[in-house]
Amino acid sequence: MQSFADHFPVFLRMLIVYLLMFSLFLLNTISFDTTISGTIDVPFIMMMLYYWSIYRPTLIPPILVFAIGICFDLLSGLPVGLNAFIFLFLRHIIVSQRLFLTGQSFTVIWIGFMIAGFAALSLQWLLFGLTGLQWLAIDKVILTSFVAILFFPLIAVVLHTSHKALPYIQDHYSAVS
Repeated sequence: MQSFADHFPVFLRMLIVYLLMFSLFLLNTISFDTTISGTIDVPFIMMMLYYWSIYRPTLIPPILVFAIGICFDLLSGLPVGLNAFIFLFLRHIIVSQRLFLTGQSFTVIWIGFMIAGFAALSLQWLLFGLTGLQWLAIDKVILTSFVAILFFPLIAVVLHTSHKALPYIQDHYSAVS
Protein backbone atom coordinates (compact mmCIF):
# COMPACT_ATOMS: atom_id res chain seq x y z
CA MET A 1 0.00 0.00 0.00
CA GLN A 2 1.37 3.37 -1.01
CA SER A 3 1.20 6.28 1.37
CA PHE A 4 0.11 9.83 0.61
CA ALA A 5 3.77 10.86 0.52
CA ASP A 6 4.37 8.46 -2.39
CA HIS A 7 1.69 10.24 -4.42
CA PHE A 8 2.66 13.77 -3.41
CA PRO A 9 5.08 14.41 -6.28
CA VAL A 10 2.47 13.16 -8.77
CA PHE A 11 -0.11 15.38 -7.08
CA LEU A 12 2.18 18.40 -7.41
CA ARG A 13 2.89 17.67 -11.06
CA MET A 14 -0.82 17.39 -11.81
CA LEU A 15 -1.48 20.55 -9.80
CA ILE A 16 0.95 22.50 -11.97
CA VAL A 17 -0.92 21.47 -15.11
CA TYR A 18 -4.34 22.34 -13.69
CA LEU A 19 -3.06 25.69 -12.37
CA LEU A 20 -1.78 26.43 -15.87
CA MET A 21 -5.19 25.54 -17.29
CA PHE A 22 -6.85 27.82 -14.75
CA SER A 23 -4.45 30.64 -15.67
CA LEU A 24 -5.32 30.24 -19.34
CA PHE A 25 -9.01 30.26 -18.42
CA LEU A 26 -8.55 33.55 -16.56
CA LEU A 27 -6.55 35.04 -19.44
CA ASN A 28 -9.38 34.08 -21.78
CA THR A 29 -11.80 36.25 -19.81
CA ILE A 30 -9.66 39.35 -20.42
CA SER A 31 -10.20 41.47 -23.51
CA PHE A 32 -7.08 43.12 -24.85
CA ASP A 33 -7.24 46.63 -26.27
CA THR A 34 -5.84 47.13 -29.76
CA THR A 35 -5.50 50.17 -31.95
CA ILE A 36 -6.77 48.23 -34.96
CA SER A 37 -10.18 46.97 -33.86
CA GLY A 38 -10.88 48.09 -30.33
CA THR A 39 -10.74 44.95 -28.20
CA ILE A 40 -9.72 41.43 -29.04
CA ASP A 41 -10.36 38.22 -27.13
CA VAL A 42 -7.62 35.61 -27.42
CA PRO A 43 -9.16 32.10 -27.25
CA PHE A 44 -6.68 30.57 -24.81
CA ILE A 45 -9.26 27.97 -23.73
CA MET A 46 -9.55 26.66 -27.31
CA MET A 47 -5.76 26.41 -27.53
CA MET A 48 -5.64 24.47 -24.28
CA LEU A 49 -8.51 22.18 -25.29
CA TYR A 50 -6.94 21.51 -28.67
CA TYR A 51 -3.53 20.66 -27.18
CA TRP A 52 -4.79 18.44 -24.35
CA SER A 53 -7.36 16.71 -26.58
CA ILE A 54 -4.46 15.52 -28.72
CA TYR A 55 -1.79 14.74 -26.16
CA ARG A 56 -3.61 13.96 -22.89
CA PRO A 57 -7.41 13.84 -23.27
CA THR A 58 -7.80 12.20 -19.85
CA LEU A 59 -6.78 15.53 -18.27
CA ILE A 60 -9.88 17.19 -19.69
CA PRO A 61 -12.79 14.75 -19.45
CA PRO A 62 -16.07 15.90 -21.03
CA ILE A 63 -17.56 16.91 -17.66
CA LEU A 64 -14.61 19.26 -17.02
CA VAL A 65 -14.89 20.70 -20.54
CA PHE A 66 -18.61 21.27 -19.94
CA ALA A 67 -17.90 22.99 -16.60
CA ILE A 68 -15.24 25.20 -18.21
CA GLY A 69 -17.72 26.22 -20.91
CA ILE A 70 -20.50 27.00 -18.43
CA CYS A 71 -18.15 29.01 -16.18
CA PHE A 72 -16.80 30.92 -19.15
CA ASP A 73 -20.32 31.72 -20.36
CA LEU A 74 -21.31 32.97 -16.91
CA LEU A 75 -18.20 35.13 -16.56
CA SER A 76 -18.35 36.57 -20.07
CA GLY A 77 -22.10 37.19 -20.23
CA LEU A 78 -22.67 34.85 -23.17
CA PRO A 79 -25.73 32.61 -23.37
CA VAL A 80 -25.21 29.81 -20.85
CA GLY A 81 -24.28 26.62 -22.65
CA LEU A 82 -23.01 28.23 -25.86
CA ASN A 83 -19.32 27.70 -25.18
CA ALA A 84 -19.96 24.46 -23.29
CA PHE A 85 -21.44 23.05 -26.51
CA ILE A 86 -18.63 24.43 -28.68
CA PHE A 87 -15.89 23.20 -26.34
CA LEU A 88 -17.43 19.72 -26.10
CA PHE A 89 -17.82 19.60 -29.88
CA LEU A 90 -14.21 20.73 -30.38
CA ARG A 91 -12.92 18.15 -27.89
CA HIS A 92 -14.95 15.37 -29.53
CA ILE A 93 -13.66 16.17 -33.03
CA ILE A 94 -10.03 16.47 -31.93
CA VAL A 95 -10.10 13.29 -29.82
CA SER A 96 -11.59 11.43 -32.79
CA GLN A 97 -8.60 12.57 -34.89
CA ARG A 98 -6.06 12.02 -32.11
CA LEU A 99 -4.51 8.89 -33.57
CA PHE A 100 -3.65 10.81 -36.75
CA LEU A 101 -2.52 13.99 -35.00
CA THR A 102 -0.19 12.49 -32.37
CA GLY A 103 2.36 11.37 -34.91
CA GLN A 104 2.44 14.60 -36.89
CA SER A 105 4.95 17.43 -36.98
CA PHE A 106 4.19 20.69 -35.21
CA THR A 107 3.38 22.29 -38.57
CA VAL A 108 0.52 19.83 -39.12
CA ILE A 109 -0.67 20.33 -35.53
CA TRP A 110 -0.62 24.09 -36.11
CA ILE A 111 -2.54 23.79 -39.38
CA GLY A 112 -5.05 21.57 -37.56
CA PHE A 113 -5.45 24.27 -34.93
CA MET A 114 -5.95 26.88 -37.64
CA ILE A 115 -8.82 24.85 -39.08
CA ALA A 116 -10.34 23.80 -35.75
CA GLY A 117 -9.96 27.25 -34.20
CA PHE A 118 -11.52 29.08 -37.13
CA ALA A 119 -14.35 26.53 -37.29
CA ALA A 120 -15.03 26.82 -33.54
CA LEU A 121 -14.95 30.63 -33.59
CA SER A 122 -17.21 30.69 -36.65
CA LEU A 123 -19.62 28.31 -34.93
CA GLN A 124 -19.57 30.56 -31.86
CA TRP A 125 -20.34 33.58 -34.06
CA LEU A 126 -23.16 31.73 -35.82
CA LEU A 127 -24.78 30.39 -32.64
CA PHE A 128 -24.44 33.76 -30.92
CA GLY A 129 -26.18 35.41 -33.84
CA LEU A 130 -28.91 32.77 -33.99
CA THR A 131 -29.73 33.21 -30.32
CA GLY A 132 -30.93 36.66 -31.32
CA LEU A 133 -28.51 38.61 -29.20
CA GLN A 134 -26.80 40.31 -32.12
CA TRP A 135 -24.82 39.62 -35.24
CA LEU A 136 -21.26 40.68 -34.72
CA ALA A 137 -19.09 41.71 -37.63
CA ILE A 138 -17.40 38.68 -39.17
CA ASP A 139 -14.09 40.56 -39.31
CA LYS A 140 -13.84 40.18 -35.51
CA VAL A 141 -13.96 36.37 -35.96
CA ILE A 142 -11.26 36.58 -38.61
CA LEU A 143 -9.06 38.83 -36.47
CA THR A 144 -9.54 36.63 -33.39
CA SER A 145 -8.65 33.57 -35.47
CA PHE A 146 -5.54 35.28 -36.77
CA VAL A 147 -4.44 36.27 -33.26
CA ALA A 148 -5.11 32.72 -32.02
CA ILE A 149 -3.00 31.29 -34.84
CA LEU A 150 -0.15 33.62 -33.89
CA PHE A 151 -0.39 32.84 -30.15
CA PHE A 152 -0.78 29.06 -30.52
CA PRO A 153 2.95 28.21 -30.88
CA LEU A 154 3.78 30.10 -27.69
CA ILE A 155 0.95 28.48 -25.73
CA ALA A 156 1.85 25.07 -27.19
CA VAL A 157 5.42 25.43 -25.91
CA VAL A 158 4.15 26.28 -22.42
CA LEU A 159 1.69 23.37 -22.48
CA HIS A 160 4.34 21.01 -23.83
CA THR A 161 6.68 21.98 -21.01
CA SER A 162 3.98 21.23 -18.43
CA HIS A 163 3.17 18.01 -20.29
CA LYS A 164 6.72 16.76 -19.79
CA ALA A 165 6.21 17.08 -16.02
CA LEU A 166 3.22 14.73 -16.03
CA PRO A 167 3.62 11.10 -15.02
CA TYR A 168 3.10 8.45 -17.69
CA ILE A 169 -0.37 6.93 -17.51
CA GLN A 170 -1.50 4.22 -19.91
CA ASP A 171 -5.07 4.90 -20.98
CA HIS A 172 -7.54 3.75 -23.61
CA TYR A 173 -6.88 6.92 -25.61
CA SER A 174 -3.23 6.07 -26.04
CA ALA A 175 -2.02 6.14 -29.62
CA VAL A 176 0.97 3.96 -28.79
CA SER A 177 1.29 1.00 -26.47
